[in-house]
Amino acid sequence: MQIRVLIADDHIIVAESLGFLIDTMDGIEVVGIKNSGWQVLTFLEGSETDIVLIDYHMPLMNGIETTIRIREKYPNIKVMLLTMSEEPAIIKEALIAGAAGYIVKKIEKTELEIAIKTVASGKKYLSDEAVMKLAEIPNLNTPSGTEEVSVSIPITPREIEILKLIVQEFSNAEIAQKIYISPTTVETHRRNLMKKLGVNSALGLYKYAQKHGLID
Repeated sequence: MQIRVLIADDHIIVAESLGFLIDTMDGIEVVGIKNSGWQVLTFLEGSETDIVLIDYHMPLMNGIETTIRIREKYPNIKVMLLTMSEEPAIIKEALIAGAAGYIVKKIEKTELEIAIKTVASGKKYLSDEAVMKLAEIPNLNTPSGTEEVSVSIPITPREIEILKLIVQEFSNAEIAQKIYISPTTVETHRRNLMKKLGVNSALGLYKYAQKHGLID
């Protein structure tokens, strides 16, 4: 079954180029391209859409405001923000508004495809840049007032692959050789994993992997 994606970006050339790119992805189809939040809401009234991929900077009603309206009226539709903005406050607002994903426009096609399919499966997806920015926010789970938001920061398929090798006690050099990346990149992934999972040692990574069935 195809994943039906609606694109919303006020830059028409960007939106159309993104549409052509997504249409080349296996199992994903673009059902429409809109240039404002109001156009998105009107389109959703008479169409079948699984995911709305929307920019933050939109005329009249920005991406977060549109996300709130979509989640209120169409709770089964997932919303992902695809934007240039890496402002921690905007990322936090998007998650509180109900966005299932937050990715920046400089990501590669492969990661975009993974992000769409991850969100379609019912999980959240944040690009590495968004995750790093969230880490800068104190008390992320307690925004102003008494409202609370539970933010599940996912780890990417590549990070899962590296995590499995780490808990098998392979060194950075050995992991790099196995998956054809540099030891420096492995170390970067290791640090990112620890930050995402809130642990500070290999033992913490092991416990996480064991708890989530990533090791025997």
